[in-house]
Amino acid sequence: MNTYTVNPCNKLYALNKTLVEREINFNRTVHFLAEIDLTEIDRVRKTYPPAVRPSYTTFIAKAVAQALKEYPYANRRLFRFFGLPFFSFFQNFTDTDVAIAIETAVEGQNATAYMDIIRDVQNKSLDETAGILRRFATDTLETSEQWRMFYNTGTRLPSWLSGWVAHMPFFFPRLWKKYRGGAVMISSPAKYGVDGVVAAWTHPLSFSFGLAQKKPMVKNDQVVPVLAFTFAMNWDR
Repeated sequence: MNTYTVNPCNKLYALNKTLVEREINFNRTVHFLAEIDLTEIDRVRKTYPPAVRPSYTTFIAKAVAQALKEYPYANRRLFRFFGLPFFSFFQNFTDTDVAIAIETAVEGQNATAYMDIIRDVQNKSLDETAGILRRFATDTLETSEQWRMFYNTGTRLPSWLSGWVAHMPFFFPRLWKKYRGGAVMISSPAKYGVDGVVAAWTHPLSFSFGLAQKKPMVKNDQVVPVLAFTFAMNWDR
């Protein structure tokens, strides 16, 4: 008696797999880890009603945008036209678009990952940024152009072609700006109860964080329980 089944690969899963294989090289990336004290952030969060309380991702996006304004040399990516090794260029970004990794439900599979973009985070208020992130959480094919484009590319084209179409922003600055945003991507496995994650992503700078929980920290030479999470930065060297 067989104890397994073999099923055709979902097209959207295949598209994500292709992007990971073509765009992510774990061997050329560096990771920094830190335990972040959330005491002040949580104090600010609790001044909001639960329905509109800014997520931790909101604060990270704002902090990253501020850092990129202070260190503009980090706000760029290296690319090659058509992947040609002798034609390398920097695409420098003057604003602070931040890509957000999103999971959404699709019939026939548990979840599908894609990214949407918060434009020019530096010039948005905390409330505006939080509102955009709440919208991302409820977006559908009808309300999100980014999700609609990714879904249609993955489901309407043959798998071999959809991978190349979705990969085109990697080579062309205008397409990268439109579909990938800028230099930064944020992701979080916190909703799964994960303490932290170390991973490479499609962007030259990426930030991830785990579950916010009480952790032992030293304050005033005393070990005390502090609300914190593990924060990871990955960068393409």
